[in-house]
Amino acid sequence: MICCKKVGLSLLAVSAAAIAAFFLYSKGYLRHGIFKKKPSSQSGKKDIISKLPDDILVSIISHLPAKCGIKTSVLSNRWWNLYRYMSTVKLDCRDLLGSRYDRHRPPKFTVYFDEDKFHDTNLVIVSAIRFLRLRFGSTIRYFRLSCCFYKVTPDQLKEFFCTLGSLRVEKLALSCGCYLRASVVELSVYNLSQITSLQYLKLSLCTLVPISNTQYSSLQIIWLSHLKIKDGAIESIFSNCLVLRSLRIGNCKCPSKLCFKGPNLQLKSLCINDCKGVNSIEFDVSNLVLFEFSGREMVDFIFEHVPQLQSISFYTFKENNVPYACSRLAKDLPRLKSLTFVARGNHFQRSVKSMGINMFNDLRRLDLSLYTGPQIDLLLLTSFLRSCPLLQEFHLNTNFVDIIGPEVKKREVVIIHSELKKMEISGFVGTENEIEFAAYILKSAMCLEKMVVSRCLKKYTGSARWRSRFETPWSEEMRRTIHARLQGKAISEAALVVIQYHTTAHIEDDNWGRTEDDCKIFA
Repeated sequence: MICCKKVGLSLLAVSAAAIAAFFLYSKGYLRHGIFKKKPSSQSGKKDIISKLPDDILVSIISHLPAKCGIKTSVLSNRWWNLYRYMSTVKLDCRDLLGSRYDRHRPPKFTVYFDEDKFHDTNLVIVSAIRFLRLRFGSTIRYFRLSCCFYKVTPDQLKEFFCTLGSLRVEKLALSCGCYLRASVVELSVYNLSQITSLQYLKLSLCTLVPISNTQYSSLQIIWLSHLKIKDGAIESIFSNCLVLRSLRIGNCKCPSKLCFKGPNLQLKSLCINDCKGVNSIEFDVSNLVLFEFSGREMVDFIFEHVPQLQSISFYTFKENNVPYACSRLAKDLPRLKSLTFVARGNHFQRSVKSMGINMFNDLRRLDLSLYTGPQIDLLLLTSFLRSCPLLQEFHLNTNFVDIIGPEVKKREVVIIHSELKKMEISGFVGTENEIEFAAYILKSAMCLEKMVVSRCLKKYTGSARWRSRFETPWSEEMRRTIHARLQGKAISEAALVVIQYHTTAHIEDDNWGRTEDDCKIFA
């Protein structure tokens, strides 16, 4: 009971302090280095902020921009040194160069410009090191630096990373370029070996090169974005980062073949999104559980040894990749339990006809998003469902239904799906084909517990996250038609049907925000 009271009082104090800090920042006191003294008429009021302990004040400062956090040192003698203990620091060229920073960006289609005219690259890294040295004796949990590394010398890089290591940085986000362009600086895991406490790394706008014989025992998560990856760089990461659990590669220029293998590899999550130059990906990862891929090029996947892989997400733009997801994938990964598949509707329709029966023998969850292209026959999905005898959750996103096509004849053959318990159809317009498919599910899922029919679309954003998009709600006549056509169709006595009119935009999880006023619920 006493602990609960202490936690409650601490939360109340943090809330009050955050409101006070936001007030000072919004009035411009912290932005312009001005702190006006209270009028004498208010001098009798209690000073709540002064009663807060230093650790709470430091937490408040950490939520301010770096320049504003530093300017709090002019408030009083007590605040003079607090900014040096901020656990989160985010810096860019503007913060480091001050008045030397040219706020005017070069023209959008500039072919040539003088880099030194905009940024003194030597001054950037020197200023960053000088700022970090002021923090000696403290700890930085998260450090983000986005600035120009065009002409940084190896000695300066070594000094920079050594300084970060002395501050025990745990999370590092390093962008080696700004609005000008990506830098040509080359980095490797060796540069980061000086930061022995580092657990999370996000690296962008540089060139990643391979190294050897540098053991790294703390780095667990790596995110590579907009890099040029040289041959052997990925393999060197695996051979040197002994406890790496998650790797994300996005918008990078990669070698034609990527190999993910290693004798003691602990990798559990791998995401490859929109990378250029990749033709083949080979897997030999005994602990891999989740794999996500999106791309516009045809890629050959070779799963040599992935006994724990249970969840895969495919976002493909090429028709040649669709047959693989519909046929070979099930043969390569017979123990797959969760599949997220995003493709053009007409590409998927042509491939689903070639599927065999009971191919995904162990699949429990299916997220299928079909976008763009002409309207397809949703009842063709019944053959896909027959290939998944143990399917329990089916989420269908019908982004392709932009034109109401011809009516589809009813099909009398209904195959019982004994395991399906949850069904969701988003982007539901109300065409005859959609209503027939929804009715088919109700008549065939004998253990169905809940079906959600939603007008709003869902867009896959990666990492098993979806973003909803608001659409024009149904008319009252259409809503009544959908309700009448689906009511009483379910063979499951426990089935609950939710007809959702609209939802809150920009929701990034599996739960659709709704109230009693914007949906119709019936058994």
